[in-house]
Amino acid sequence: MLTSSIGLILVFSGIVTVGGGVPAFLFPHLFLRLGFGTESAIAPVTVFFVRHWGVLIVAVGALIVLSAFAIPIRAPILIAAAIEKLAVGALIFFGPIKRTPGMTAIAIVDGVFAVLYIAYLGRL
Repeated sequence: MLTSSIGLILVFSGIVTVGGGVPAFLFPHLFLRLGFGTESAIAPVTVFFVRHWGVLIVAVGALIVLSAFAIPIRAPILIAAAIEKLAVGALIFFGPIKRTPGMTAIAIVDGVFAVLYIAYLGRL
């Protein structure tokens, strides 16, 4: 079942991932406030890194979508995406900052996608 549905799963999860990166790039202040509960003044360097993070998230999401159609490069893309998504979850759940509902949602969604990628890779 997973193997036969992986193309749709990758397109969906890639689009969701891109959908998380675009707001981080375009609206870093709003992204930080809604996702991470930041209400105070935000330093320009923080805005730079949030925008950069948004670009990286978009790139990972685009590669996930690409991997739905480019089977020869699927495994390395999914390995990298799973590592990135698990790292975000670990930082959110075990990192030093107080977790918000937005952060929890990000971690859970990324964790589900990572588990699907790993399960698929385990079947290869």
